[in-house]
Amino acid sequence: VKSKIAIAPPALLPQLPSPLICPRMAPSPRAQMLRHAARAALSQRRHREILPSQLVIHRYGDVHRYQRRHLSTAPLYAQPQTYVTGVTSQQLAENQAMRDWYAANFRDWEQEPNKIIIGDEEEERAKEEAAAAAEEEEENPSIIKLPEHLTTRNIRPLVAYLREPGREEGTRNCKRLRNPGVNDPIFPLIPGMLHGSDPTRNILSLDRSSKVIVKTPWFEIQRELDRYHHGITGSFENRVYALTVFHSDEAHLDHHRSRHPKDTTTYRIDDETTQPIVIPGPPLPTPPPRTPVEGMENILVLPADLQMHPVMHTAYCLNYVRYHPNKPIKIPIRLVNEEESPTLKRGGFLWLVNRTIECLVEDGAPVPECIELPCNGLRQKDVVRRDRLTVPEGVSIHPRVPEDYLMGTVYGVRSTGVEAEGGAGVEGGGEEK
Repeated sequence: VKSKIAIAPPALLPQLPSPLICPRMAPSPRAQMLRHAARAALSQRRHREILPSQLVIHRYGDVHRYQRRHLSTAPLYAQPQTYVTGVTSQQLAENQAMRDWYAANFRDWEQEPNKIIIGDEEEERAKEEAAAAAEEEEENPSIIKLPEHLTTRNIRPLVAYLREPGREEGTRNCKRLRNPGVNDPIFPLIPGMLHGSDPTRNILSLDRSSKVIVKTPWFEIQRELDRYHHGITGSFENRVYALTVFHSDEAHLDHHRSRHPKDTTTYRIDDETTQPIVIPGPPLPTPPPRTPVEGMENILVLPADLQMHPVMHTAYCLNYVRYHPNKPIKIPIRLVNEEESPTLKRGGFLWLVNRTIECLVEDGAPVPECIELPCNGLRQKDVVRRDRLTVPEGVSIHPRVPEDYLMGTVYGVRSTGVEAEGGAGVEGGGEEK
């Protein structure tokens, strides 16, 4: 049982007896002393110039162990709205008077970096995202790189494989695809189908060859579900993806491994010099080459009929529908400026009857993740219709959506007469008592 934890600065490390054991401690075997020395030496070598650290001594009865505690400071973004609502980091960076006012009224803001740091937040985020994307492409040669005309339209890549006719059809075979055994060489694959028409490629849904049975890696689906679940970030089933289909025998786990693999470096102690010897781990596995099926690279699709397991809530089946410009697509609704509504900011809510609206997106225009619904000035019992929506450029509401298309109704606390009349009187026009 751990009794105490004593913290000593790194400057005290040379003063410790060698080998690294307590003077009161009974002599340890040679192998144990070498292990203690190796751990301390490797810890110094790894983290001497990377992070500030402290030496932590754990006492477990008669055994003393030494361990490094690293104190890293992650980059923080400006959050001046913690003190004053509506103030941004860009305003603080450009306005010296505002910075002086913050320093005069919030004297401890320099000691609390988690609350406010002056800087350009958007540029820092853009640089970090670009660096992360470059690192991801460098470490994973199997990543799908979309052309620029697709990335500018807010389209992300997806990977699927063909299913073998007969061997990977039917209930039992599909169940084996979803839950492979320990000795099976495959990984979890979700069965589905690619169907629909695409006039840009002369594909008709009436043609039997337009229906292609595919299987999607579970990792691809779960990654997008975590990123675009139902909520303010949009919906997975209402986004456009560029699907690339490969042959069935090219499905290999190395194409979908983690971008940051675990360090497999090992160490051993030289018996003569008692110095640690670094043994690098095996190189990262090189995934076998794979070639997309002819005519099935970067197909624009919409995920459809995503079925989830009723108990485990995992993907059970996923079909794809071909997408082309000016094809109807249902886009989710997102509420904005809720604090500008006197009813919503006092505990009311907008009951959405329709959470999506059918839209048409022009060729070359980015596909929006959500259609914004401003809540400025909404009061109790207000009926919200489609004329309140803020439709981005290049997107239009489908003609078959009626003009009086109901979005929702406002419920909640009734606003006071002071808010309704701008402070001229109280509700009902009566005199204050």
